[in-house]
Amino acid sequence: MSIRARITLFGLAVVTPVLGLFCAAVFLLLAAGAGTGQDTALAARADAAAGSLTALPEASGGPAPAAADLRVSDEIAIVVYDAAGRPLYATGRVGGTVPLVARDRDKSTVAVDGVALRVAVRPAAGGYVAAVQSTRKVRSDRAGLFVLVAVYAVLGFFAAAGAIWLVSRRALRPLRELTALVNAQDLSRRLPPARADDELGRLTAAYNAMMDRLEGGIAAQRRFVADASHELRTPLTTVRNNAGFLLRHPDADAEDRAAAVRDIDGESARMSRLVEQLLTLARADAGRPLATAPVDLGALVEDVCRQAGAQHPGKRVHCALTPARPVAGDADALAQLVWILVDNAVKYSPPEGNVWVTVTQRGERTQLAVADDGPGIPPGQQQRIFERFHRGDEARSGRGAGLGLAIALTIAREHRGGIEAANNATGGASFVVDLPAVPANSSAS
Repeated sequence: MSIRARITLFGLAVVTPVLGLFCAAVFLLLAAGAGTGQDTALAARADAAAGSLTALPEASGGPAPAAADLRVSDEIAIVVYDAAGRPLYATGRVGGTVPLVARDRDKSTVAVDGVALRVAVRPAAGGYVAAVQSTRKVRSDRAGLFVLVAVYAVLGFFAAAGAIWLVSRRALRPLRELTALVNAQDLSRRLPPARADDELGRLTAAYNAMMDRLEGGIAAQRRFVADASHELRTPLTTVRNNAGFLLRHPDADAEDRAAAVRDIDGESARMSRLVEQLLTLARADAGRPLATAPVDLGALVEDVCRQAGAQHPGKRVHCALTPARPVAGDADALAQLVWILVDNAVKYSPPEGNVWVTVTQRGERTQLAVADDGPGIPPGQQQRIFERFHRGDEARSGRGAGLGLAIALTIAREHRGGIEAANNATGGASFVVDLPAVPANSSAS
């Protein structure tokens, strides 16, 4: 059963008893009004008859010649009685007899030969007058009222069912559109913006936002795969060509064979680094949890600076540390982050150039800054250099895959931090990593 049908049935389950109670209340009120109306009409006729009677008529012994038979007539009849209750004059009869009504039966129902009569009694000229009418009229009126109310109830039921059906169709239109979009499997299509701030409106907004993220993610994934393929193509081609050379020329000169082997070794190492970097990014994208512990960032940076200075004797690596609280994180990941930034600075600094690495405390944050005196970051590239496989102009590009800074940013974000890039006063690049420090009481303990 569809949602629309279930909504309609549920709405009818609520509307039906309410409609039934309303119609029953209306019928009871109208039925009571019918009885009251008969009493009012009888009282008016009795008052009029008593007011116009100045003396009691002589006894006739029976009804008037044109008296209505109350067994079949719904007319109001007037009967005049003397003080003893004997009928003197009557405009109505039951069969061939005059109905006998006691003086004290005002606003009551009496039975005469099986006919129920409603009466109103008024004193007049030493006797009394009774206005009588068959209760059949009230029963007929009530039956008509019942049929009328029942007809309106049925019409109201079907009207409510139709209204609920139409309203639910309009309300569920975004769901039908959503189903059509999902079946179409077109990531570029969106639901039309909802005008109402309700559940379906919020669902529409959430779906469109999700599709925006999904389309962007798939596009980024496609670019990622395309860029990875492009980056692997060159080293694979080099390895294949050199391997082919060695197979085709087993008697080649030793120098040529050694050069081919060196090329294979270098390109293999390059592919290995690229695969490791891709694996790091893939694990980050998969949401791999980090095993966090307090890490002394200053000590870690000091070790990296010492090793970098030994590996690059032609560069001057300066390390300046100030007292700073540890950060909560993964020591290996943070070491990789520092190495990426230091290697990047060393790569782009000139011969005999300088690299400055500092660790400072800024309130509740611990900051790592790495700067060089190289060519700096091209204008407008401060954010793009963190994109995967992005390399700026030749001044700050080389044989790398363009994944280092993307990995550094990923590591910083995994530690609830971030990285900002800018050019410094020397014209070189500066990278500032901002990480939350361990609370003072925790680091002290």
